[in-house]
Amino acid sequence: MKRLLAAALVALPFAGFAATDDNLLTNGSFESTLLRNGSWSNLSSIDGWTVGNKGVEVRNNVSGSALDGHNFVELDTTGNSSISQSFATVAGYTYELSFSYANRGDNKGVSSNGLSWQLGSLSGTVGQNTSTSWATYTTSFIGTGSPMTLSFAAIGRSDSYGTSLDNVSISLLSTVPEPQGYALMLAGLGTVGLLARRRRRSV
Repeated sequence: MKRLLAAALVALPFAGFAATDDNLLTNGSFESTLLRNGSWSNLSSIDGWTVGNKGVEVRNNVSGSALDGHNFVELDTTGNSSISQSFATVAGYTYELSFSYANRGDNKGVSSNGLSWQLGSLSGTVGQNTSTSWATYTTSFIGTGSPMTLSFAAIGRSDSYGTSLDNVSISLLSTVPEPQGYALMLAGLGTVGLLARRRRRSV
């Protein structure tokens, strides 16, 4: 029993390092908009996201199909547009950004395609090709302790034929143990050492 207690004391501070599948973003797969199969709509607002001045095109099985659920979006509507969303972070915690992208089957070539993304000091571009298969981009970042903003924008030729986006998520990868967690870990190690010393004496 003592050994089990000691092992539990040692392991407890590391429990905060377990990854979670919970998405910190609202409407990351754009499913909150109800669309019939084979339909699409250019919207000035969607749940969870701040939408650029040319709107966001939400599609259900039009010029492609969703990777997750029924809906996906395109940011080259009547012209290049953007979406963004802010979310809370804890300073020092490690998070993962993941999103998927694909070009339309009727795409107009490399110069017409592409998305840029930005999150804090991180940024990049994807989709500057003619691939029509979904690809997933993943990276990690450290929380600042303040709200952070994730944004996407169409960067290809502004011609209503852009790169699609779906399955956007921010998830917690690991946490930093609190000071009391370190104290508990040291107490557990001390208990293990004491038990080992008593065992040697009894032998």
